[in-house]
Amino acid sequence: MRLTWKDAVATISAAAVVAVYVMFLTGADVPIVDSVRGATGTILFLGMVGGCAMSRADVPKGAYTVLTGMLGTVALLAAAVALIADAEIALLVFVVATLALWAVATVRHAATPMVKV
Repeated sequence: MRLTWKDAVATISAAAVVAVYVMFLTGADVPIVDSVRGATGTILFLGMVGGCAMSRADVPKGAYTVLTGMLGTVALLAAAVALIADAEIALLVFVVATLALWAVATVRHAATPMVKV
């Protein structure tokens, strides 16, 4: 494979996730991201834009699917806990899982050889 414009959108989204989390950690006076729930909701939105909306349905099954499935499950559960319990540690887990999903996908796209059809 090769990196495409979708990877660029996902990278911008991942950078925005980091920015939102840093603003939350530093206590920046920014509406919405100044609380656990607000930051979680914002990162959920960014993840949908940069990850889910840019994905493909025809991804081959295997170790990659298992890894990303586990990371996605961890991210979703952590986001739910962060939203319901207002838990900062759950927000951290959510951010790490989201960035890990981005990293795994980007490395896979960059490292997988192109198949000519």
